[in-house]
Amino acid sequence: MFAEIEGDRPTRNDWNRPGRLEDFFHIYQDWRFDWFDIADMIETAETILEYPMVDRDPVECWVFDRVALMGDAAHPMYPRGSNGAAQAVIDARTLADCLDAHDTVAAALGAYQDARLPATTKVVLANRANPPDIINIRVEELVGDKPFDDLDAYISQDELRALSDQYKDIAGFSAEALQARGDGKP
Repeated sequence: MFAEIEGDRPTRNDWNRPGRLEDFFHIYQDWRFDWFDIADMIETAETILEYPMVDRDPVECWVFDRVALMGDAAHPMYPRGSNGAAQAVIDARTLADCLDAHDTVAAALGAYQDARLPATTKVVLANRANPPDIINIRVEELVGDKPFDDLDAYISQDELRALSDQYKDIAGFSAEALQARGDGKP
């Protein structure tokens, strides 16, 4: 089970730090259903871990002589919608294409950084303001976080598509962006 809770205390990133039940249990204490007792599952869990949501401001340089950063080393972002993993795959593809297209490693690494650094900077910053789950967030706002039967009564399919397309454009997943890279060039 996973719960996202914003804290007000800065902590060192540690993926093995024990979590504290009292920090979040109040959210789930009444989650008891005749078919599943979530509160009991949480209370009796053998281990609770506090997983840091890692996000850093974009860096200005990824290439250092013959070494280049990629993936989370280059652009750590909140783990939403598998975006960090997707961006890492795009990094790898772009780097491979640049190595193939340039005569020197230095030129290839420079082209890779020039292609990917601005693109991932936009994604990192967009994840903060308009994350991949912006559709869920928007629907929750529209329905007042209450159950509903007819989504179309609150938001049109065109509006949903526009929210999705907006994020795809920023993240480089739009059909146009993918078709432009179809020739193997970054």
